Amino acid sequence: MLSQYMEEFEQEPFEVSGFIERLTWRTNNECDNTSGKQSQLDGIIGAGIKDFNPTALHDTFIQTIKDLKILQERQQAKCERLEEALKQEQEAHAKNIIKLQERHQLASDVFWQLDEKINSVAGKIIHLGEQLENVNTPRSRTVEAQTLLNYMTEFLISGPVVNDIFTDATRLYEAADVIQKLYAIAQDLPPEKFVDSKRKIEKKYDEVERRLIEDFATAQKSEDIEKMKRLAQILSQFKGYAQCIDVYIEQSQMTPYGGKDIFIGIVPMCKHHYEIIKKVFSNPQQVMSKFILNIYQLKLHQYAMTKLDDKRDEEKYLKTLYELYSRTLKLSTDLQHYMSAMDDDLLNKLTQQIFQKHLATYVEIESQFLTRKCASELEKFYASKNHQKKPAERFQELKRDMQELIRTKANINIAQ
Repeated sequence: MLSQYMEEFEQEPFEVSGFIERLTWRTNNECDNTSGKQSQLDGIIGAGIKDFNPTALHDTFIQTIKDLKILQERQQAKCERLEEALKQEQEAHAKNIIKLQERHQLASDVFWQLDEKINSVAGKIIHLGEQLENVNTPRSRTVEAQTLLNYMTEFLISGPVVNDIFTDATRLYEAADVIQKLYAIAQDLPPEKFVDSKRKIEKKYDEVERRLIEDFATAQKSEDIEKMKRLAQILSQFKGYAQCIDVYIEQSQMTPYGGKDIFIGIVPMCKHHYEIIKKVFSNPQQVMSKFILNIYQLKLHQYAMTKLDDKRDEEKYLKTLYELYSRTLKLSTDLQHYMSAMDDDLLNKLTQQIFQKHLATYVEIESQFLTRKCASELEKFYASKNHQKKPAERFQELKRDMQELIRTKANINIAQ
């Protein structure tokens, strides 16, 4: 029974009234099962209601109370044992925590001691490294000087230079570094004693420089940005660095910009190449300014001259001049943010240079065209009115004709 009680007590939610009802129900059922068959009269009197046995119910309640007291004592003893075990476990954990704190403090002290030792050793290593650097730097310079002297010897003796560094294509960067330094040294040599050696160095210098520029052009065609950047960096130490920039500009502007209309493709082309120039060259603003300068001085100038070469049709010529000049001014505005601050007004000056010859005669040509146009329209007007033009000065004639026309239409007397 105790296990049965425990099962009922552990159910959620537990209700005392429900427990008593179930206990009463079980007691009545047990009494019904042990009483046997009821008499016919008892069945009639009960009218279907089960017999109620207060004595059995009282005994059941008394026994249940005893069982519950026993169960309570057992549970109380179990709780006391658990509390004691919990207390012992808490004490054990507290002791472990104290031990861990002591070990942590000891480890912390050891850590700070090691940190101080590491800092001390690091300071000594840095000091030792500085001393080694002070010793190694002169030694490295001595080794480098010795290497350069060995290369210089080949240029001092008669005959061609046959060192592999200048013939092996895979060692071009190394050859560039060597010849650039030898060229700088050769500038300080007295020409009367080393004229042949200086000539050989200059020849090899030009040869290596040319190979570098050729490699740069090849890398540009394959759009190898990293190789272009490396070569541009090396060539920046050479006197032919400007040729490297010229090669880039020439190859970039080799393809047509926008077909027959050159203005369409200029801005997109400049935007595309500006991103590449920023990655490749160490002075992107100057390179970009030269890039745009080449467009104006060569491409745009030639394009404008071709379009404006024929002046036989003055009306077409003036319209073309207006369109080209207006579009060039707009192009200068669009490209201005690619220019350096020092070249703020350069594009406007270039525009004026391109159209200078045409702007100088524009007023005269425009006046002549308007005069002839007005005369032509006036002749058409006279013809439409069947008016016979009298010989007179042009202005006076026009004035009289206009006065006559107004007088005829409005009947107004206008003084001569």
